[in-house]
Amino acid sequence: MTDTDTPPAARSRRGGHRRDVDGLRGLAIALVVVFHVFVGRVSSGVDVFLFLGGVFFFGPQIRNALNRHGLTLVQSVLRIFRRLYPALVTVVAVSLAIALLAYPAARWVGVGEDAAASLLYRQNIHLAEVGAAYASISSSVSVFQHIWSMSVQLQIYVASLVAIVVVAVLTGRRQRAASIVLYWLLAVGTVASFCYAVRLHQVDQSWNYYSPLSRFWEIGLGGIFGILVLGKALPAALERWRVAAGAAGVLFIVCTGLLLDGAAEFPGPWTLVPLAGAALVVLSGNPVAGDAAEGDPAVGRGVTRLLQSRPFQTLGRISYSLYLWHWPLLVLATYLWTVNSGTIRGQVAGSSGVTASLGMAGGLVVGVTVIVGSLGLAWLTERYIETPLRQRGKPDRSRVLTSPAYVWAALQSGYRRAGVVPAAAVVVMVVVTGLVLASGPAASRADDHRRAELLAQPIDPGRYPGPDALLRQIPLPTRVEVRPNPSFEGDAQPATQADGCVGRYEDTDVIRTRDFNASAQSCAYGDTAAKRTIYLVGGSHSEQLLPALDAIGRDRHLGIVPILKLGCVLGPSDQMKWDGHEYPECVEWDRNVRRYILDNPPTDGVFMTTTRPTTDKGEGPDIVPGGYVDVVRTFSAAGIHTWSVRDTPWIRDADGNEIDPRLCVADGFYRQSDPAKDCGTARNQTLAPQNPALEAFGPASGLRATNIDLTDALCTEKRCPGVVGNVLVYRDDDHLTTVYSGMLAGELERQMYGRDDLSDHRDD
Repeated sequence: MTDTDTPPAARSRRGGHRRDVDGLRGLAIALVVVFHVFVGRVSSGVDVFLFLGGVFFFGPQIRNALNRHGLTLVQSVLRIFRRLYPALVTVVAVSLAIALLAYPAARWVGVGEDAAASLLYRQNIHLAEVGAAYASISSSVSVFQHIWSMSVQLQIYVASLVAIVVVAVLTGRRQRAASIVLYWLLAVGTVASFCYAVRLHQVDQSWNYYSPLSRFWEIGLGGIFGILVLGKALPAALERWRVAAGAAGVLFIVCTGLLLDGAAEFPGPWTLVPLAGAALVVLSGNPVAGDAAEGDPAVGRGVTRLLQSRPFQTLGRISYSLYLWHWPLLVLATYLWTVNSGTIRGQVAGSSGVTASLGMAGGLVVGVTVIVGSLGLAWLTERYIETPLRQRGKPDRSRVLTSPAYVWAALQSGYRRAGVVPAAAVVVMVVVTGLVLASGPAASRADDHRRAELLAQPIDPGRYPGPDALLRQIPLPTRVEVRPNPSFEGDAQPATQADGCVGRYEDTDVIRTRDFNASAQSCAYGDTAAKRTIYLVGGSHSEQLLPALDAIGRDRHLGIVPILKLGCVLGPSDQMKWDGHEYPECVEWDRNVRRYILDNPPTDGVFMTTTRPTTDKGEGPDIVPGGYVDVVRTFSAAGIHTWSVRDTPWIRDADGNEIDPRLCVADGFYRQSDPAKDCGTARNQTLAPQNPALEAFGPASGLRATNIDLTDALCTEKRCPGVVGNVLVYRDDDHLTTVYSGMLAGELERQMYGRDDLSDHRDD
């Protein structure tokens, strides 16, 4: 990553060339790359970059805004884009091309959307949106996930520039008045952002991690440090502490990633540890009063001397390009190695260190190759793209908005200095950006059209028996393409999703009508005119059986009424979000739902899952949480019957890591005749030998409940395959496809009513 100053070297307020700060950037990028490749967790490198960005951003921008002859707002923004955008376009374009060649069609739309979000500098928002959509979570890792930090940085820079210019204009650019207002705004904004990050960490860490409001304080703190401390001469009494301070700072930075889980803790209070480390390192390089090197600490001691060495200087110079290149290469290289090895692994490219994902030998080969390749590509990018386009000198502010030719000439000038044909470079950048931005919507429309065509095609039960292959031992034809096509089923949700009949994370009321209670049309399925009703209650694991219940409802003249909420079930008082944080909205929704059901009881009962894996990560065996028993007991006391459904398997490998059967099939791993390549999981990985609900809700319990267990329609004696009867069972690691769910209607009806009316009708 990089700051936005024009020269490559960091400069203090006193004008001194801070080679030690360049080296600190080199250390930060080294940590980012090594931790991503070999450790598989967040280091403190990105946070150090954000802090250093603030150090060299706010002071110069405030002074520029107060200078009547300084850069305009547009000029400043153009300078930032000219510094950052060309390298970003290059990396995104090359990575996207490789991904489209390497990935199956199942991954194309996702990678295209990620690329577009990166070029629009909204990758952080995009990742938060995808993460917040619980039903969309899968084990795949975005090739462009790392661009979130660049997006946050640019969003903060542009918003800050606007605020600085507005204050400068309102104060008439009077130095003292404007400076006081801006410095106080920076201080208040930094404190407010820190408080916001601390609070949001407790309630929504997934958004907290990516939010520019939460991240502002890291850049703001750097700005305050830069204004107050950078380049200021230290008292002579502190001379003896400089080496120790620098060493302590490096220790703070390096150890942060080893001792703290940054993904779970940043940008909360623990982020102060690496930021304090960065501040100590920069401070240790400040001159001492009376020192001959004051203002130009080119000759240092201890950490300062280390950071001024050639390796760290080189890494610092190419840090931005190295940051851009290393992650796509890591994800793509790990993916290709995994696919070519033919081994199904629960850990997917980039989600863990490569030695853990690929084994020691394969991990070392891929890891070293990725690092060497990233260094080479970063050097080329810095040399032939970043450096030529750096703006030198002050632009003619009067012509930026009035003369498009001037802007064009400014873009070309860098390439003239490098001896490169300028028009071609600019045209390529514009064309590539346009193609990437257009490819996402185009691919999505084509994907929707093709999906609709495939879903409209009837499934031949002779070629695609689905669960009947297990329940009735129907022999399978070979060389049959899996249905539904794994390229399109990943985001095919039950109808409740598109209809807005599932409570969102923030919702606490019962969703009774479509569009989250904004429509007059009821949320009802099955026979919508029927007087008899079943309530489908809970989260996505209840919701996934809607296609089966819908068919049963239409057959038996039952209305199926969904009472659902993302990632929330009735019962547990300590319900947590999927990211492991508190979920108070779920607790309140639970109370409201119980009250609604007791006041408006269904005629034919409540349909809900009553088992879960032992851990929130899907590790077995499955159990009946105590809160579920309390719910069923409450309903039973009110005369309400409960259809107690055993949860479906969560697909995990032997180490407990997620396997996405859809992507497993799309990537070519699936072999019908090889249990080791069935894209599934061992039955005993997440399921107990016997349905635990039998004891909790069986006849001896005295409760009004019917236990339903669809496991035999999903699993053999030893395995729960990702494909059954040539039909794809799961759309991700633990949710059924809508097609397979619909095919379970016959078995579900048999267990509910003792007769498979749907199968009888089908055979007529």
